[in-house]
Amino acid sequence: MNVAQRGRTKAVTSTILKDKFSWYLLPWIIAGSSFAVNLIVSIFAKDVITTGGVASLYIYILTAGIMSVSNTLPFMIGFSVRRSDYFWGTGGAIGLVGAICAAGLTFLSYVESEWIDGWGVGLYFFHLPYYSEGAAPVQFLNYFLVIVFLFYLGFAIACLAKRFGKNGMFLFSIAVLAVGTVLSYVMTERGWWIDFGHWLAGRTMLELAGGTAPLTLLFMAISYALLRRTSV
Repeated sequence: MNVAQRGRTKAVTSTILKDKFSWYLLPWIIAGSSFAVNLIVSIFAKDVITTGGVASLYIYILTAGIMSVSNTLPFMIGFSVRRSDYFWGTGGAIGLVGAICAAGLTFLSYVESEWIDGWGVGLYFFHLPYYSEGAAPVQFLNYFLVIVFLFYLGFAIACLAKRFGKNGMFLFSIAVLAVGTVLSYVMTERGWWIDFGHWLAGRTMLELAGGTAPLTLLFMAISYALLRRTSV
């Protein structure tokens, strides 16, 4: 990537991130709302509560990946931005947002587990068993890899819809459902579900999060190929 391309990519990243509310605030507003509800419930609960409410942030990231193409691609193309610059510029945006979210989750996990145990009411919202294992750099990497993976999963789905339209998505959904059904049937017939569960239980969270990296690269490659052939 030469200097001119870096400049164009940086301009795309800056333009996308001008929507500060959607990229910087809304993920935390959604997760914060879930946290507030769980905190109120914990005040009146007699038992310790460990909740997966923080998943709302990850669901938002997946949704942002799906929505970002229709929200930003036509605008960028209208300003004669090349599709390759749009792709890498979007990557820069999610890289920065993912790093900020991962840092925030790591910080809150430590506050919850080390400084204010369960927020004083026995609530574990950010520091979850297994998922939050390891030192701060390990936790940060776990969160970052999962966030980027979910974004590009949504981004690839959006590029597929943009390239092939409703009919393409309909056929793709049927194909995914068929493959999933056959795979589930084979694993049930072969008794592989228990082995699969044991294999998962033997992996660390970092190993599982690291396993998303090849899938993220695959989704990026698919998205890039589809974007280059997409009409706006």
